[in-house]
Amino acid sequence: MSITIEMSAPEIAALKQLTRLDNDAEAVITAAREFLRLSRLRELKVASGNVEFEANWQELETLELNDSAFPR
Repeated sequence: MSITIEMSAPEIAALKQLTRLDNDAEAVITAAREFLRLSRLRELKVASGNVEFEANWQELETLELNDSAFPR
């Protein structure tokens, strides 16, 4: 799939400098992929801390050990 993007010369130069790539297209592709990666990380960060759980890990561990054939 191809797309036409209009960017100023300074913007392209800045992308090329930040990505350390000489090819205009590769610099834009790399910058877009990095933007998507960082966006996903931000979404994960927002979601962190929103998980509800029961603090019953000791009880679950005891049940698991009782059900296993692992010697104590």
